[in-house]
Order: sequence, then C-alpha cells, then structure tokens
Amino acid sequence: MPSTRRIVLAALTAGAVALTAACGGGDAGTSATPGAGGSEQARYGGTMTVAYQSDPKTFDPAVCYDATCWNNMRMLYDRLYDYVGDTMNIEPQAATALPEVSADGLTYSIKIRPGMTFSDGKPVTAKDFAYSFTRILDPATKSPVQSFWTGVAGAADYAKNPSGTFAGITATDDTTLQIKLTAPNSSFKYVLAMPHASVIESGSAAKPVGSGPFVLDHFTPGQEIVVNRNPKYWNAPKPYVDKVVEKLGVDPHVQLLSLQKGSIDLMGDPIPAADYLSVSNDAALKPQIKTIVKPSTYYVTMNTQMAPFDNPKVREAVSYAFDRTFLLKLVAGQGTVANEYLPPGITGYTKDKLVHDQDIAKAKQLLAEAGFPNGFSTTMYSWNTSPWTALLPQLQQDLGKIGITVDAKPIQQSAFFDLAGTPGKAPMTLTFWVADYPDASDFYQALLSCAAAIPNGQNYSFYCNKKVDDLVNQALAAKDNDSANATYVEATKAMLADNPVVPLYYGSKTEVFGKTVGGYHSQPIWGWDMTNYWKTTGTASR
Repeated sequence: MPSTRRIVLAALTAGAVALTAACGGGDAGTSATPGAGGSEQARYGGTMTVAYQSDPKTFDPAVCYDATCWNNMRMLYDRLYDYVGDTMNIEPQAATALPEVSADGLTYSIKIRPGMTFSDGKPVTAKDFAYSFTRILDPATKSPVQSFWTGVAGAADYAKNPSGTFAGITATDDTTLQIKLTAPNSSFKYVLAMPHASVIESGSAAKPVGSGPFVLDHFTPGQEIVVNRNPKYWNAPKPYVDKVVEKLGVDPHVQLLSLQKGSIDLMGDPIPAADYLSVSNDAALKPQIKTIVKPSTYYVTMNTQMAPFDNPKVREAVSYAFDRTFLLKLVAGQGTVANEYLPPGITGYTKDKLVHDQDIAKAKQLLAEAGFPNGFSTTMYSWNTSPWTALLPQLQQDLGKIGITVDAKPIQQSAFFDLAGTPGKAPMTLTFWVADYPDASDFYQALLSCAAAIPNGQNYSFYCNKKVDDLVNQALAAKDNDSANATYVEATKAMLADNPVVPLYYGSKTEVFGKTVGGYHSQPIWGWDMTNYWKTTGTASR
C-alpha cells in the first residue's frame, strides 16, 4: 500500500465496526501482498530484526499488557478471531466462522478450526480454549483483564472458588466451545480477539505453549528475545521470515539511527519527539514512513483512594491545570486536543466538549476550598520513554502553577505497570490507552470500572462508580448504535464529573520501517503483523 496512506479510524469504524465473514488465514503459497512500495511479491526466509527499550513483563497471554509482550503475543499464539490487515475488522483465526449467538444474545457457540496443533505437536481443542479463558478469571493468575470477563455466567463465583471449569465456559466436544453470558454484550466478539484470549495448551501455564506462527527460542533479559518460525503452523507456509530477533534495552534514538543504517528493520518504540521533524522531512525516508491515527487517549490519573485525591475538589482542581495545546507541541503535534475521554472512531465518542480548559485561578480556588490553600506535594509516574519524558516535566510545571509540587518519576514500562496497579502506591500517573477494540466499553471496563479497581489491574485511579458501570452495561445491551452512543455519552459525563482522570490528547503515530521490510502495514489495535511481513531479500517461493 502507498506509504503515505493515512488510516483514518473514524472512517474505518463509523458506528459499530462490522465483522468480516471471510475465513482467516490467507493463501498457503506465495502471494502478491500490498507492501511498502505498492503490490509486491511476498518472499520467504531471512531474519527480521527489531529493537525495544524495555523488556516484556511476561510471555503469559493472560497477563501481558506491555508494548513488548503485546507484539510477542501475536507471534507466539492464536486467538479465535484476529484483525484484518490495517483495519479494525475481525475475521476467524482459530475459529472456523463467526460465533453463533443465541436469540437472547447470551450464548456463543464457536467451532474450532481442525488440524491446528501446538508447537509441541499436540492438537488444539476446545478444551484448551476453555482452560485458557478460565485462567483469566482465576485470582492466582493476576490477569489485568478480569473485568472484560466478569459478564460470563458464573465468573464471580469462580473467582471466589477457582476449581476446575465453570458452566459459563465449556467445551461441549473437542471442536465446539460454548460461552454463556449474564447479559447481552455487543463487544464480546472483540474480547475474543484480544491477546489475553490467546489459546495455550492445557496445563502449560508455568511455561505457556502456543500454536502461533513463531516459537520462542530464548529470552535473555536486557539483551534479546529470539523467536523462530513454527514449522507446525496451521497456515503454512506462513510466516514468511525464518526468525525474529528482538534487541532489548535500546534507546529509541539509537533505534532510529540503527534503522537508518540498516542494522534493524523495525522500531519497537515511537520515534522520539526530538527526531520527528527530521524524520518526516527526510525525502530519502519518505517511502518508509506511515502515519496512523491510533484510537488512543493520553491522560493523567489520580488515585481516588489516596489522600488528597480522595477529595473530589482536589481532582477537579487538577482538571483545570493543563495546557493541552502546548502539550501537543512537545510531541511534534502528533495528535489532537482531547475534548472528552474517548477518542474519535470509538462507539460512544461525542464531539461535545466535556473537559476543562486551563484555568489557574479556578484551580487555586478549588484547592483552597478543599483545604489546601498552599497546595501540597505528590508523585507522578510515567514510562521512561518518549513521549512521556517530554510531557512529564511540563505537567510538573503546570501543576506547580496551581500550588502542587510534583516529584516526577519516569520508570521502565514493566515497573510502571506493577507500581500503578498496586493499591496505595501511585498517587498520580501519566499514561495512555490504545483501544483493544472499537467500543467505549473497552476504556470503561479495563480502566474505570469497579471490577477493574483491583490489584494488578489497569484502573490506576481505583475509581468505582456503580452508576457509570450500569450505564456501560446498558449501552452494551442496546438494540441499536444510536442508543449505545447516547448511553455512553451519559456515562462519560458522569465519570468526568468525578474527575478520576484528566484527558489530555488523542494520539497519532508516525512509523518508519526498514528498506528491506516487505508487506509492511501498521495495525490500529495490534501494532505489527509479523506473520505477513517479509524480507525483500528472501526467496520467491517455499
């Protein structure tokens, strides 16, 4: 596809995103696939080399939620459904077809693709999916996405007494999986396409065994991850490359220089803000650049269970502190100012302005009313990579203007997730969320629901408002998209009245890839699609 194509998610996801009925997998031979320079002939063999600044926290799909492990989940495992190319449409992967849903919207019946095996040669069965999904609800797993699955029948009881399987998720035979819900959920099909819904071999939780296109060779913390082509992959002869080498601990600026020199093929971290203009204006790099509008929101969280952020007026004061337009200048304009919490292109987004502009006097007044006329001191955490290292000092300055002294602490991604998800540890965070799927429930259930206000979750505000939860559930059960949208807007207004988060901006992302990367396309949800990339120096057939 042309490298200058801009993927506008609002166009891709106007209203509810349609599911495609085509069977996943593509053809088994050499194919003409859209690539960096137009229609190219796919080639086989070679090594794809990428680089990240941070190590993955885990290779367990039920737990994974950092950027490094996210891409590895797609390489090592399969899911029932996956996203098509550079769109937000989903198609069957390990399933043979879209789920059969009962008339009342509560029962999903899914057939498993025959002939699939794990990397050790054992067949993939419906029982393996039941095992994998059940693990998410086991408190011992410490999965950060339990809240996405609490609508499964019997989930609450199982979480209290996790033993065996439960009636909500069953394998009726080796090829049929049945999932029962307590209420209709229009977004559940997307939950089944999340990396956490990857299938692992029953009993392999300690060292998960997958059925994906690649197999883990080794992981040396702080140095590298190496994955090899899975010769037993069901969609042979894909993947195209024989090996992926992931270099770890590489500064994003060094990643960029290495890519320009040809020593790596892909950057695992964003282009540093300081390098953005030089990259975007480099004529030699133009064929290797793509800009994608990510369905993402960058925002500040306040822990509503920690003083002084347990005081609603303190949180409201913070909501008046930030100059969003200036923040975008620090990231070379890669994004747009947020007018609400949800990003454009997501079911539930409204163009109405629901956030506060910067108003220093108003913020100071609110702090005085809250009992802090002289302000207070606190701590804010973020990742130690771009754009966080550019944004964090400015947020510190903005909060200083209203009397809040901030100890700004950028830390490694994996450490950030551990700390932010631990009760009583992180008063404030600077973070972001890229949609797992194009529906508001993704943002609410993972980030702001009562069910997610748990240790190791993503609700860093530890916010719980039953009214907001009820509105989200009402939207999920809505009969039409207009009703769902209206209900989600009501939920957003109720949530922002409490100010557990302060939306800053919606992100876009400019990516640069190596000269010898064929078939490159960015994925709005996943990121990379390594199964369908190739090295242009490879062989024409296999």
